[in-house]
Amino acid sequence: MSQITELIVDAYGCQLDLSDHKALEQMARQALEAEGATVVKSSHYRFQPHGLTLSLILKESHFVVSTWPEYRMVITNIFLCNDSMSAKRVWDNFSKVLAPSQVKFHEVRHFVGEIPNQKIA
Repeated sequence: MSQITELIVDAYGCQLDLSDHKALEQMARQALEAEGATVVKSSHYRFQPHGLTLSLILKESHFVVSTWPEYRMVITNIFLCNDSMSAKRVWDNFSKVLAPSQVKFHEVRHFVGEIPNQKIA
């Protein structure tokens, strides 16, 4: 059994235009490609009156970002199923242009393979 970590980041005080899906996608692609991930498909949905969700499907899993421009807030979900890749490094590169004033990291550990004998907390 192996363990995969999913990184979810709440970012506050972001400086980028959080309604610009093209800029967000370009930043995400650059951060993912720098880590060696491969984007196979992307899609976005714009909410009214503001905000959007951008999803990039990867050969290695996914990258999803949801924005709340009225609060200058972004929640990003980075999930890479390749042990040699780092979701944290992807976030570090992606966040350079966002320039958040504060971030909160959440790590979710997934167990892959047979059901573990011990209780999962």
